[in-house]
Amino acid sequence: MKKSLLALAVIGAFTGSAFAADSSVQLYGIIDMGVAHYTGVKPSAGTGTASFTGLQSGIQSPSRIGLKGKEDLGGGLSAIFNAETGFCAAGTNVTGGNSSGYCSGGGFMQRQSYVGLTGSFGTVVGGRLYNPAYNNQVAIDPFGYGLTGSIGNTSLLAQNGVANLSRADQTLAYVTPNFSGFNATLAYTFNVGSATQPINTAGSTSRAYWLSGNYNNGPITAGVDYSQISNGQNFAALSTLTGSPKIKMYDIFGGYDFGIAKVVGLYSNLKVDSISGSQKQWMLGATVPVGPGAILASYSVYKNDMGSPASAPQAKQAAIGYTYALSKRTNLYTSYSHISNSNGAAIVANSNASTNPGVANTGSNGFALGIRHKF
Repeated sequence: MKKSLLALAVIGAFTGSAFAADSSVQLYGIIDMGVAHYTGVKPSAGTGTASFTGLQSGIQSPSRIGLKGKEDLGGGLSAIFNAETGFCAAGTNVTGGNSSGYCSGGGFMQRQSYVGLTGSFGTVVGGRLYNPAYNNQVAIDPFGYGLTGSIGNTSLLAQNGVANLSRADQTLAYVTPNFSGFNATLAYTFNVGSATQPINTAGSTSRAYWLSGNYNNGPITAGVDYSQISNGQNFAALSTLTGSPKIKMYDIFGGYDFGIAKVVGLYSNLKVDSISGSQKQWMLGATVPVGPGAILASYSVYKNDMGSPASAPQAKQAAIGYTYALSKRTNLYTSYSHISNSNGAAIVANSNASTNPGVANTGSNGFALGIRHKF
């Protein structure tokens, strides 16, 4: 790890000279740091609830560093690549890090890592990619899937322990050209889960299909996406399932920019074959420009009646935030969210519930104040 980070430091030191002749290669990154306070977290020992206050990395956007580039191959065809790694800007990230020490992505250059071709036909890439459902939720969420008000707290992507519903290894994707604001994405994942066995002959590999259609033109944003993953029992949250059931999920979303405010909405539904009921999420949100900044607000609900439980777990989140642009690359932010849990739900105001679980039927609050710089 130290050698890898040293290599990146060397690359950064020579960016101005070594890459001066090729402006299509870019070293970029984000450093995000703030003070966060969370309540309603399950303590590591004992009973009751715990709270946390501390300096945290990546509250609005996970801190990262990466390289991306584009080479003109002639005839309108170009080669593209991206390799991006997360890092813990504040050191140990008590409220959402991982054992690898990268705080996001799970490993070196594992936030994104792909190469491909782009031209008049569209774009084809292969590698470790964000899936369309995750990209759409990031785009429609007023909080950008960040801050303490993130819809990631109640998202179906986060509640099922299926981490690769956000990033998928071994994925090929095709993105169509833009047709007057409309474009579509089709992706296929060869092995959802661990990439340690790229050639799996056991016959139980989980595979996935992703399909998305998006329209962005003028004040209107709208879209729909569909995800299907085979062998759902391979995932921790669904390990009790048998018979290689399929996970099926779809999102419907849209928004309209009135100028004085942009209003958005999202509905998600996740179902597993052979199980009655489903998991659902809906969200209403708004972004209100105020000078060089913006007020952010959303209300979201998560409900799980999959398997027809006697009392379907439910969580409701109300969130408000504010961002203030100091420049094109630097902004200040603050946010507050409150989550109420009922019928056995245990969601916390920090989307990394795997390391910071909540307490059933206990509310949770999250507050953050920080700064983000992009370079």
